[in-house]
Amino acid sequence: MPSLTELVRHAQEGDREAYGRVVEVTTPMAYSVAYRVLRDPGLAEDACQESYLRAYRRLGELRDPAAFAGWLRRIVVTVASNMRRAHRATWLPLNDALDVPVLDEAEGQWSEAQRRTLARALFNLTPAERRLCDRRYHGGWSVTRLAADAGVDEAAIRKRLQRVRDKLRREMEMSEQQAMYALPGPAGLSERILELLARPRLTDLPENPVGKTQELIRSIYADCLDVQLPEIVDFAESQKTIGNDALYIDPNELHFVDDRRVLRYDLTLPLLLNTRFEGRALRLWSAGKVYRHCATDATHLDAFHQAEVFWMDDQQNIDLWRVAGQVLASVNLLLPECTVRIMPTQSSVDTQIRPLIDTSKPAIN
Repeated sequence: MPSLTELVRHAQEGDREAYGRVVEVTTPMAYSVAYRVLRDPGLAEDACQESYLRAYRRLGELRDPAAFAGWLRRIVVTVASNMRRAHRATWLPLNDALDVPVLDEAEGQWSEAQRRTLARALFNLTPAERRLCDRRYHGGWSVTRLAADAGVDEAAIRKRLQRVRDKLRREMEMSEQQAMYALPGPAGLSERILELLARPRLTDLPENPVGKTQELIRSIYADCLDVQLPEIVDFAESQKTIGNDALYIDPNELHFVDDRRVLRYDLTLPLLLNTRFEGRALRLWSAGKVYRHCATDATHLDAFHQAEVFWMDDQQNIDLWRVAGQVLASVNLLLPECTVRIMPTQSSVDTQIRPLIDTSKPAIN
């Protein structure tokens, strides 16, 4: 069977049967895009028909036949959006939001529906690109503020934003082309997991309460090296190298990606899996989202933010009083003048801070 690119090339040469095959192959994608804009099966079919007629008339303008799917998608979005505006007054609520992201410079924020659509594309961004997206679209940062934070001029930031939008658009188009051929998703990731991973990283937004909290605590541990940890960990491998002590939550709370891997449920496990002691003191800091499959309530979320401080050295070089002092300073920054009780814990390393226990007062553990 000829590829889509070959069919488009034949259609550009005047082969109408080839264009008919192009329509057959790409209709699932085109209809899906039109329906997400219009929310009406009949109108979506009308939009698809008009889009294919426009595309056929403009085939000569398409320089690269391999780019047909993305080119057609943009035509469908335009046609469906125009139909949506024409019908808005008669059947659409005034506050109904467009579900298909245009990804242009005028876009101020993304709706929940847009974030679900973009989840798979966002998953493929680099950490720097993701931070830029979160600050621009979730945090509402201006181009001026982004440029000042990055230490570059505004023109450079606009170019970076455009590159990110182009990358997201390509990823979305590629995903839709895969859907046309009924290809499986990457690594079997479920849409639920992709949605969790695509949620904003609030630690990258200093004006957000989570970001403010991180900045306060981070100031206490300024001598710690900042490390970035993977959000997906090989749980089967961790049980071999670390053992069952690594799991202190109910296994039902794990978000399994496949039969071996899970979304990280804390930062300790990926930190241990990615850290090697080489005879020099390790003082590390990491912060970010962690994931637990549990009933959502006032104190439990599927995705929440956590910070981890890690100090590894020869035992005689670790000052327990310094550790306790930093912990107390962290708490005092967040909850000034609160009484704190530090409780001993039993672990594989029998280390307890007994002198700091005060059971006579109300406490925050």
